[in-house]
Amino acid sequence: MAEQKSEVKSQGVLALDLSTAIKKLLKTMERVLARFVSGKVVTLDISTTGVSIMETSGGVVKRWADAPFESEEAEQIGDRVEPDLGVFVKRLMNSSGIKASKVNISISGLYTISRLIPTPSLPPAPTLAESVDEIARDIMPVPKEILYFFWQTLSADEKDSHVFTVGVPREIIDDIVLALKAAGITTQSIELKTMALARAVGKKEALILNIEPTNFDIVILVKGVPEVMHSLAWRPDNMSIEDAAEYLAAQLGMIVEHYNAGHVATPFDMATPLYITGQMSVNPELMEKLLGGLEFNIEPLAPPLDCPEFLPISQYAANIGLAMRKEMAMRDVNGNGDAGAVTLDMNLLPQTYMPWRPTLKQVYSVVTIIAAIALVFPLWQLTGEEMRKTSVMAMKDVALNAQLLRKKAEIERREPLQQAISEYSSIIVRDKSFNDDIRVIVQEAEKLGVEVSTLSHKGNDISINCMAGDYLSFRYYLTALEESGRFATPIPPPEGYPYTSGGSIQLTTQTSG
Repeated sequence: MAEQKSEVKSQGVLALDLSTAIKKLLKTMERVLARFVSGKVVTLDISTTGVSIMETSGGVVKRWADAPFESEEAEQIGDRVEPDLGVFVKRLMNSSGIKASKVNISISGLYTISRLIPTPSLPPAPTLAESVDEIARDIMPVPKEILYFFWQTLSADEKDSHVFTVGVPREIIDDIVLALKAAGITTQSIELKTMALARAVGKKEALILNIEPTNFDIVILVKGVPEVMHSLAWRPDNMSIEDAAEYLAAQLGMIVEHYNAGHVATPFDMATPLYITGQMSVNPELMEKLLGGLEFNIEPLAPPLDCPEFLPISQYAANIGLAMRKEMAMRDVNGNGDAGAVTLDMNLLPQTYMPWRPTLKQVYSVVTIIAAIALVFPLWQLTGEEMRKTSVMAMKDVALNAQLLRKKAEIERREPLQQAISEYSSIIVRDKSFNDDIRVIVQEAEKLGVEVSTLSHKGNDISINCMAGDYLSFRYYLTALEESGRFATPIPPPEGYPYTSGGSIQLTTQTSG
């Protein structure tokens, strides 16, 4: 998977031809100038346990701070974000000395749906947008009406083009944007944390493990494209340090194995760097146990932003990635294109919340009025009062039109959401149930010494490939899955049962009544 790069020797300006030397000098001047002209960028990384804030300017990290939610706030924000989030962020800004009315936000990938679709797999349609919209109805397990849906075309090269799609529950984005707005803070952009992390590492080929107190994320970057963006909930407070490290290592290995199963010709290259980020990446005991059990090529995060030595970079990786999206000086700062390696650049802020801009017709109306005033200016003293009234009426028309557009957007947003909330709750229940199913499969396998090599699911169907030490252990494993009560019984045994010691098992989860 790692991209093969030819070795390029360093050359001085005098060793280059005049044209190449001028181009290099211009690029250097652009980068230096960009650092001076780029304005302040303030980023918020919002999780279920707290908020991290960072201020950058000209490619330099100026200030940063983080604060955990109190237990009552965490419970409230984990369910539904109210205007108290805006108050919390304002309080954090005041304590950290960061002043901003506009922010860029990253949110957790939990409860979001993302798919990477090869462009040739799209159904035929008059336009690409219609093709993506058609396939989205098939691949999204919930109605698009309760999701904000976004997509972007990604091209690793001319022959390898994909469409990256993301569905985010409307309730999550609406609550955050409106809560900040109530506190006088405007949201400029929203990204998944996994997107920001991919940009922060600045590599075309990378493996990322982001560890948070309530969830963790795994990202596999291939040729600048996020082939895998996986977010899972977990409860490390219920585990020992050893168990938590072992669980994370197992999940990382399982994701890589799953990737290899779908990329037999180009499996994961173990030389690819692994970056570990997140709040728990600064836990020395966990890191010591985790690093001791990994066989990957682990590298420290070295973003192209200028960071103070005492900044915990891995803990603020998402903020750094968000800032890099806005910082002009971050383009090609190393001279090798690594800083701009990730091609994914998707703003998840719905059009409804974008700053209002006048339409072409409205601009034309204003220009026409100004031109008319200029033409009749010599007669202004004679017709001043009438011209004033005409100008005032025209400006009122523009203002009323703008208010009408805002009201229309507000009315559309206030449509009944009860059905959407119910369906979204079912997603959460189904996510939890599926995690419980996986836990039963893995736990029973560990008890009986059964090795689970692959695991995949589609809807209520789960397919696993496993191998036991002997046919009795395999038979007991199948019986244990049936007696767990989580799967429809009887479970169809594989060919050769009961004297086979392994094979493919097809499970169907029990549906709740």
